[in-house]
Amino acid sequence: MHGLVNRCIEVFLRSTYGNALWQEVAAETDVHPDGFLTWGNSPDGVTRSIVIASARRLDKSAGELLEDVGAWLSRQEQIRRLLRFGGASFEEFVESLRELPGRVKLVIPDLELPGFAVLSDARGRYRIIAESHQSGLMRVMAGMLRGMADDYGSLVIISVARDRIEIDVVLPDYSGRRRFELSPMQVRP
Repeated sequence: MHGLVNRCIEVFLRSTYGNALWQEVAAETDVHPDGFLTWGNSPDGVTRSIVIASARRLDKSAGELLEDVGAWLSRQEQIRRLLRFGGASFEEFVESLRELPGRVKLVIPDLELPGFAVLSDARGRYRIIAESHQSGLMRVMAGMLRGMADDYGSLVIISVARDRIEIDVVLPDYSGRRRFELSPMQVRP
């Protein structure tokens, strides 16, 4: 697994639940307590063991934990900005998920994401299917989608299965959207 994935889970656990939880999980899974290097790689089994140990300690399912990671990712400003370039509305954002692997590749060339098919059989109803299955990816995506729906101020229903996510946009303008600008405003004296 790409080191960035493990580092992301580590930082999520530390920032959300505290360093003590991370230290317990690291000890249980034989991971160095200082954590992961962003650009190193490790076996997929290490990632699975960290997710399972963390979920057990937090009394959650692995899927719930991974969705929490996705929601947390959508609140990290650098990632949020990358995602918001997908469109002015939540629906445009969902349609742009086809382009997400390419956008990620621009920032992190060696991180492999599968392609996503985005299908729609009616306005506001979407089905996202991963071209290849990576364990837990769709759970992280579902959490990210929930976070981005909030960011856009949309009320949505999201269900996730192993290799697909179904989205029903109930109210596209349910609440106020978070402010987003292409570049930060510069204050002049």
